[in-house]
Amino acid sequence: MFCRNCGTQIPDGANACPNCLAVPSIAPDPNAAQATQPVTQPENTEEKKSFFNAPGKGGKSYAAIVSALLLLPAIFIVTIDYIWNYHIDWEATWYIVGALLVIWICSVLPAIKITPAPVTAIICFMSAALYVMYIVRQVTGSMEWFTMFALPVLLILAVFIGLDSALISSTKLSGLALPAVVSAEAAVFSILWGFLWDNYYHHGVIELRFSVICASGFLMLTVILAALAYVKNVNKK
Repeated sequence: MFCRNCGTQIPDGANACPNCLAVPSIAPDPNAAQATQPVTQPENTEEKKSFFNAPGKGGKSYAAIVSALLLLPAIFIVTIDYIWNYHIDWEATWYIVGALLVIWICSVLPAIKITPAPVTAIICFMSAALYVMYIVRQVTGSMEWFTMFALPVLLILAVFIGLDSALISSTKLSGLALPAVVSAEAAVFSILWGFLWDNYYHHGVIELRFSVICASGFLMLTVILAALAYVKNVNKK
């Protein structure tokens, strides 16, 4: 308790202030009210970002309809195969079921958007690449062509598709800027394609004649598109 006259702390049970000898009304300790107040922690308004996103109602509905439409023919072909042979060993069955699975991945994942756009693009592209790999393996019995030429080409395309998807989703590029980036990627891809082609079909003799011609054309197109995009951006400002 404190004296209202001079503010001196008064011992419990005292009838007068020991400092000014006044008999004032005793005021409560101002720190007591502060101590009794609950300490509230500031709310953390920043949401934690997750790698996986929850699909919306429209995405869920679309995924359910597409899944049902693709599951029906898969069940039908597997049933026919089993009834006909008493085994599921018809080669066409696996081709059809695999194709339906690739179609499901490439049509449903971009719609429900549970992963970032670049990751979704790479998943879709690689699922198609693995399906092609399976077909090549079954038809030719050898994977040399696919592993030395086709698979590297598909991996390069997957990287470019992921990059373009990231640029489109981030909306950092607009107008002619995005075609300029795609044209530059085409120039790089032409050189890489030529290198892989010569390495496999010409047994390591790298010439790159046709690839250099294509890359030069795409590079000139990139310069023109980049200049037009810059001029348009300057005039807009």
